[in-house]
Amino acid sequence: MYIDLFIIQNLIYDYLILNGVAILTDEKMRLSRLSLGLISSLVLSTLLFMMDFTTLVGLVPFVMLAIVFSKQNIKCFMTKVLYFYCLSLILSGAIYTISHFIKFDLTIIPYILILLVLAFIVTLIYVLKVRWLNDQQLINQFIYDVRIFCGPIEIKGSGFVDTGNHLIDEKTALPIMMVPKEMFCKESMEDFLMKHRISSWSTSYSVINDDQQHLLVFKPTLLLINDQVVRNVLIGVVENQFYEYDFLLQPSMVRSI
Repeated sequence: MYIDLFIIQNLIYDYLILNGVAILTDEKMRLSRLSLGLISSLVLSTLLFMMDFTTLVGLVPFVMLAIVFSKQNIKCFMTKVLYFYCLSLILSGAIYTISHFIKFDLTIIPYILILLVLAFIVTLIYVLKVRWLNDQQLINQFIYDVRIFCGPIEIKGSGFVDTGNHLIDEKTALPIMMVPKEMFCKESMEDFLMKHRISSWSTSYSVINDDQQHLLVFKPTLLLINDQVVRNVLIGVVENQFYEYDFLLQPSMVRSI
């Protein structure tokens, strides 16, 4: 194999496989660390290739993975090593299969073109995966663990902080968090509250392009958000359920958390 082809192949192969490892392990790669890892792999592989120590090339991924990905425990690191070798076998087999399927001997130009096309596809997948991870992290920043106590009854779930929610009770001027009725009971909510000797009342609020509406509110026995006691908060009972979370919180409820 010509040294120039070896260098190009090694760079693209490593780039493809590292992106594959990052996608499979939900990791993000910094461009600086990725570049340093690719260069270190290229230098080590080239030296071993020129010195005819090709049996040691299999150890190069250990060095490259340690450089590209930040500090991690041994289990995560070995998982990445396993993914690296598996993807390497899959990639080599895929290249061979493609060359056999299209019935031509793989010369340098079509061979490199195939690798470049694969690199583009894998890069696109990686970028989309990173965007998805960023969206998930952004959502998780507004998700809190919530525990509501109504007498002896405990309701657990996840609460989402809606930055546009500034609903305040007109009677007490306390912030209101929204909780679906089905989280408490299937029968009458008033009967449920009376059973546990919890007082309730109705507060009015307005919705954009809609008439003024009324909301049943009450003060819980205890409210924990991320295991911290939050006082002076009211529960507003709504009929509709939420989908990706259980409760709708107000920003003022989590400022001290």
